[in-house]
Amino acid sequence: MLNIIRADLYRILRGKGFYITAFLLILYIVLQVAANSTGGVMVTSSSMVAYTDADGTVHYSYEQPIFTGSLAPIKMIENADVMLYFLLPFIIFIAAADFSTDAVKNVLSNGMSRIKYYLSKLILSCIFCFLVLITQVIVSMITGTILRGFGGDFNIEFIGQILRPFSAQLVMFIAVTCIGIFLVFATKRTAAVNGAYIAFCMLPLLIMLILYQFNDKLEFLMDYDIVMNIRLLAGIDTAASGDIMRAFAIGGFYILASTIGGIMLFKRSEVK
Repeated sequence: MLNIIRADLYRILRGKGFYITAFLLILYIVLQVAANSTGGVMVTSSSMVAYTDADGTVHYSYEQPIFTGSLAPIKMIENADVMLYFLLPFIIFIAAADFSTDAVKNVLSNGMSRIKYYLSKLILSCIFCFLVLITQVIVSMITGTILRGFGGDFNIEFIGQILRPFSAQLVMFIAVTCIGIFLVFATKRTAAVNGAYIAFCMLPLLIMLILYQFNDKLEFLMDYDIVMNIRLLAGIDTAASGDIMRAFAIGGFYILASTIGGIMLFKRSEVK
């Protein structure tokens, strides 16, 4: 299994796709921090402030936060669901490429078990998942510091403020990674994986929002959406314990269901 991981790393690092994707990821983060803005579904990066004019009338307006080195990673974590779409190309590079080049057939014919092959792809994808998220934190922090200073103290409290939501969100991102690998082995086609993965990330929330417009009692459905739970865990320090447990339960279910289902499907499928 380690030999497959090493071979995949060698292949990926020799390809242009990895460097193009990494460049676009870093560019996106830098531009978001430079613009004092973040991207995502249902996002607002502004905060409401109150001010009083000369006659004593109170007015409210939106004030754009200043993305310093200490604030930028926090704001990026709040909208980390965008990283789901940067994760997709790495899943394709790691797993889907073997089906398009028939490499999987050659590996299996040399005695590699299907379970070890599947897990090798999953483990490497999870490593890249971690790297995507840590890149978001580090690059945003460095960019904010260069442009506007750090704006705070780099201490244990700050590290904990970053590490707690980062670790919680990582569970959800690993769940999505497991689903992505499942889609690769279920469809064996890059185009199908792209479409199904993007649909999984976008359509459930969109459908729930439409249903909510017809009946606001259906708002509870959003509690089970992967994107909304990623956003929920960004505020893990203030979220209710019940909501946190539900988010982890959803992530755990996706991890187990997609991994077990993917292995069983791959063991029974024909590799052409």
